[in-house]
Amino acid sequence: MNLERLERFVFLATLKNEAGQKDINISHAAEQLHIPQPHLSKQIKKLEEELGIELFVRKPRLELTPYGQVFLQEAQHLLEQVERIQISAKQASQGEIGRLTVGISTSISNSLLPNILRVFRHKYPYVDLVLQELMFEDSREKLQNRTLDVDFENWYNLQDVDDGHFLTYEIVTEEPLVMVLPKKHPLSHYPQIQLQDFKAEPFILPCYEKVPALHALIRNACLSAGFQPKVIQEAGWMTTILGLVAGEIGVTLLPANVMNLQRTGVVYRKIQGQSPIFKMAIAWRRDNQSKVLANFLKVVREVSCR
Repeated sequence: MNLERLERFVFLATLKNEAGQKDINISHAAEQLHIPQPHLSKQIKKLEEELGIELFVRKPRLELTPYGQVFLQEAQHLLEQVERIQISAKQASQGEIGRLTVGISTSISNSLLPNILRVFRHKYPYVDLVLQELMFEDSREKLQNRTLDVDFENWYNLQDVDDGHFLTYEIVTEEPLVMVLPKKHPLSHYPQIQLQDFKAEPFILPCYEKVPALHALIRNACLSAGFQPKVIQEAGWMTTILGLVAGEIGVTLLPANVMNLQRTGVVYRKIQGQSPIFKMAIAWRRDNQSKVLANFLKVVREVSCR
């Protein structure tokens, strides 16, 4: 069925005169459509032949038949649906509707993520964002099998990514590590401290199996300060680590974004001198041509000022 014929049928059947009253007049309709009257008459006739029914009574004046009245309602619904489809297709092509699965971690959740989500939701309210809190090994596998579109992760986990890799990435934030101490620790009243002051202290580290890059960064920071950390406990989540520090089990080093977690019983102190830098990156498949992804990356760059 020809959509143009449907549109012109609906136009004719709903035509009104200058007084706003219904006035089915084929001459007036053709004039307003800027087409010859015979052409419009022919299109209506072909539509009737397609349907096998008469849509209009021609004499004494042009009026809809009972079948035509029913068909008019259905035709209007159909044309409205076609318009919605066209709008949706355009929105999809511009990345304004769709779905994006995003891998997140505690570090990004404590820093840029709230602003990223706020800005993205404001600009693209009809995109369905699915957030998944993942460990490194899980996110890499999900990116590989395309069940994850984009992932925020420690930059150090991406050192194997080169020009020939299926992934690409950008660094979105850089921040120093800070010392996390029990509130009653003897050095807690100093605004800044030296890392070597803790060479005899028990350390709580992020679990190597879950966050190997951050674990290695902290160990290397201690080695650069001249000592091997005395690790008495490892934990997979920052909240667990903070709980252990609050319980005076030991001390730790964590990215500065951890200070956004209002945990009682702990204090955060800057390290004097050159503090180790924690870098957070966003990674995605090189071959992912999703416009939704492109819009998300644009917002991430905007929020991170990169």
